[in-house]
Amino acid sequence: LNVPIEVVYSKEDYDRALQKFSKYDLIFVDTAGRNYREKPYLNELKHFISTPTVATETFLVLSLTAKASDIQHIYQQFRPLQINQVIFTKIDETDTYGAILSLIVKNKLKLAYLTNGQNVPEDLLEPKPSELAKLLLRRYSDA
Repeated sequence: LNVPIEVVYSKEDYDRALQKFSKYDLIFVDTAGRNYREKPYLNELKHFISTPTVATETFLVLSLTAKASDIQHIYQQFRPLQINQVIFTKIDETDTYGAILSLIVKNKLKLAYLTNGQNVPEDLLEPKPSELAKLLLRRYSDA
């Protein structure tokens, strides 16, 4: 993406990075993937990203190759982090898309993006209602 990057390992590093990039309109923070079942990690993450002086949006990135029940459980674990929107990855690696609708409807979430490959930003898709409907109904139209 050709943008500046800063690696952070602590709350102090995070605060310094926010200060360093404060002149920018947007600052993206990609947290390290860890086991969502580890409560200490979730508590650390909540403390880490809670900065009341900065307006934030929190996106939860979920893989569509996971089972729908696991996706719902992952969301419930991260829910205390004030998830604003969801990004579903790997739509090119599955034929099952119902988890998208299940999660966003059940939890009243906004679907921000879908991804269908490894190349960013080329494989980052903005979900249009008509395209999402085609994706969700593809299995039935192929029968």
